[in-house]
Amino acid sequence: MAFRYLEPMYGFSAEQTHVAVSDGAQKKLLQMADALLGTDDLIAIYIPEGTEEVYQVGNMRGRVVGAVRLIDMPPGNEIEDYYFEDWDGTRRWPVGWPCAVVYAPPVQDCPTLRTLVDQYHGRNSFQPYVARLQYGPVELDPPVAKALEAWFDRLN
Repeated sequence: MAFRYLEPMYGFSAEQTHVAVSDGAQKKLLQMADALLGTDDLIAIYIPEGTEEVYQVGNMRGRVVGAVRLIDMPPGNEIEDYYFEDWDGTRRWPVGWPCAVVYAPPVQDCPTLRTLVDQYHGRNSFQPYVARLQYGPVELDPPVAKALEAWFDRLN
C-alpha cells in the first residue's frame, strides 16, 4: 500500500465518499484513476495552507489529513456524479471519483506537508512543490511518499 498521489481539498473526514477536481483537472483525474484502480495505492489528502476561512478547516490547514483509495465506478455512474459544490453553491469541482477512506487520524497527529517537503527537498522548495496542485492532483515524489507511508503506518 503505497502513497502515489497528492490531492488538495478544502475539507476531509472519515466519511469521505469521493474526491473531486476542477474542470481543468479532469484529464489528471482520469490519469490518476487509470494508475490507481485495481491497486492498493493511495491518494494523500492535503488541506492547502492558503485555504480561506470560509471553509472552516481549522487546524487541518497545511496538513496531510488522511488518505483514500479509489474504488471502481459504480455501473451507470459517471465522473459528473461525483462533484463538490463551493461554499456559494457553485460547482467549483464538477468531476470526481468514488473512494474509500483508508486513513483519517486525529488532525493533531497529521504531518504538515511543508515540513516534509523542506526535509526532503530543502528550504524554499515548498511553494514550487505545491504550485503544481493548482492544476489538480499530482504524483508524489518517492521521498515524500515514503515519509507519508511511514508517518501513517505509525498511527495504526
